Amino acid sequence: MSGKTFGPLVIAVLVLSAPLWARHRHKTDQPSAVRMEYPNHNMVAVRCQISGSGREYLCVIDSGATRTIISDRVLKAEGPLVDLTTAAGVIHAHQREVSLTIADGLELKSKAVVESNTMPQDVDILLGQDVLRQFRSVVFDYDKQQVEFHR
Repeated sequence: MSGKTFGPLVIAVLVLSAPLWARHRHKTDQPSAVRMEYPNHNMVAVRCQISGSGREYLCVIDSGATRTIISDRVLKAEGPLVDLTTAAGVIHAHQREVSLTIADGLELKSKAVVESNTMPQDVDILLGQDVLRQFRSVVFDYDKQQVEFHR
């Protein structure tokens, strides 16, 4: 293969692929902003949906929780039993793979724990570190009353 044939082909591939990469990069750099809610005035929450449910739930952001916890009022407690260490001690709970949606179609995967006894009455879901780690950063903007999720 001569240099005259190979050179333009490589340049054409680089030129054609650069705009696709740039668009993808730009899209992921833009945060998804969600309105904050305060269920007990001590916690920050956002509205979310469990894929397939069609109903919105209150999701408290709990950066101290290792795993996402869902109340059994929201999701049936089924699946394998796992041990979960909490501030109150070790509890046995069911683990389920779920897909949560927040903001405008921002879908998050989690191996959530379905719990019956530890969730406050006005909290449906605790978003733990397993969900928060799916972002580069999560910013609480109290002036704008929103949570920004940065990929």
